[in-house]
Amino acid sequence: MKAVIRADASTRIGTGHVMRCLALAQQWQQKNGAVLFVSAEITPTLGERLKAESVDTAVITAAPGSIEDAEQTLAHASACEAPWIVADGYVFGAMWQKRIKESGIRLLLIDDYGHAEHYHADIVLNQNASADAQLYAHRDASTRLLLGTRYTLLRKEFTQWRDWKREIPERATKVLVSLGGSDPDNITGTVIDALATIAGIEAVIVVGGSNLQFESIRAAVGTHGGAMRMVVNAPNMAELMAWADVAVSAAGSTSWELACVGLPAALIVVAENQARIAAALAREGVSLNLGPHTGLDTNRIATALRHWLPDQDRRKAMSVGGRRLVDGQGAMRVIAVMNPQLKITIVSDADSWSSGFIGNLKTNLENSGHAVHWLHDPKLIEDGDVALFLSLGRIVSPALLKRHAHNLVVHASALPHGRGWSPLTWQILEGRNEIPVSLLEAADGVDSGDVYAQRTLRFHGHELLPEMHRALAAATTELCEDFIERFPFVVGEARTQSGEASYYPRRRPGDSRLDPDKTLREQFNLLRVCDQERYPAFVEIAGRSYEVRITPVA
Repeated sequence: MKAVIRADASTRIGTGHVMRCLALAQQWQQKNGAVLFVSAEITPTLGERLKAESVDTAVITAAPGSIEDAEQTLAHASACEAPWIVADGYVFGAMWQKRIKESGIRLLLIDDYGHAEHYHADIVLNQNASADAQLYAHRDASTRLLLGTRYTLLRKEFTQWRDWKREIPERATKVLVSLGGSDPDNITGTVIDALATIAGIEAVIVVGGSNLQFESIRAAVGTHGGAMRMVVNAPNMAELMAWADVAVSAAGSTSWELACVGLPAALIVVAENQARIAAALAREGVSLNLGPHTGLDTNRIATALRHWLPDQDRRKAMSVGGRRLVDGQGAMRVIAVMNPQLKITIVSDADSWSSGFIGNLKTNLENSGHAVHWLHDPKLIEDGDVALFLSLGRIVSPALLKRHAHNLVVHASALPHGRGWSPLTWQILEGRNEIPVSLLEAADGVDSGDVYAQRTLRFHGHELLPEMHRALAAATTELCEDFIERFPFVVGEARTQSGEASYYPRRRPGDSRLDPDKTLREQFNLLRVCDQERYPAFVEIAGRSYEVRITPVA
């Protein structure tokens, strides 16, 4: 399938709309097929970038946002039989959206602050921390909202650095400066002058190809010798962010890239629509808000940086907070909404008791239109949307977990209580008959990820292990199918575990040993939970071991 993306870029409106749509294009290419970018205006540099990304381009001649614009966009979409049009820009108002919708082609509108009088789009995406449904109170009943930083669109060059370990020095000395692709007011020059007043600073100044102040910036950088260098149309922006200790940046799309790679940033509002972003990130403790560029001069910028650069604790908190806020999987989640078919991987042990119900779960998910791959070796995991780790007795590496947007585990306890091994068995041995079952995100710590949902198993005290497994299988199936059915909106229901954690150890064959001096009633729960095929109950008497099996007769 080919998707059509309608977005513009120029020295006047900047490059942010096209660049974040490129992130969506990359994900669409990976999951579905080709992409056609349709633009009324675009800079030569961005045109070359799209070409390098194997993205087709087309030009329209109508005034941006006009009905003629909609007609020409539809003509391109119809010619390539595109099921979706993605539009990013503040000119695509109610009439433009309505015309697209009337055609029967589905519309995703990327919006930052509720600029339209009414929203007819199938999906409205606002990726900002300040996103609020009230911005879109006037919308069609069928319009779905994707709100918040879970849907932040980041190109793959940044998501690859998501888990890179960043060192936070006692004093920041390496500064990355990026004030947008065009920077018509030459805020870059003001920042350069401010940095020149601070001793011990090494700076990289990133300049877009459409920056009209190119020569003056190059001259300013040249006066500072080796302490500063200029990079034009940086092809390795993520690497530069990894090099830097801090950034001074426009409060646009780059803000989310900085957050994802954990780079503390001082943000400058260079356009009206960036004010909300800067304020929200400052409230989250992720960035320093320097305010509108019109109120800034060299002295104010330098003073703020002198207080901030030596503050290691604050910068460390910003780095951690940024990565927590933006996980880099936004484009994958958006594509999952646009194309409801998910690529799902189920991973389990080959000899697990769960094989029977997993087969049924796989069939159910496939009947719902999803592509499901069931395997037993985590090393064989390929890229996908959701991975289900069910009855898997091995730790999966972070590198393998990154191959899916979400990695789910089912654990039979009220987390954080009962992390670890065989929680159902241990709780039955404790005399419990009500066992919570949690669906959670896999994380670095054992069973420590965010919890999405819970079910409760209720036993009468006479069930044997096969019956308990059937109940657990039913709860697991329900939790997994419900998550997939409501994905990606269910992601917003995640809750962080709270309270003191406890851990169960791995069970060993010796744990099935009965005590010949205790009564049958005292050890009935142990008999109930023993696996009669692999780890049967046994008793040692007179120097010999005897298996003890239990079978219900009524």
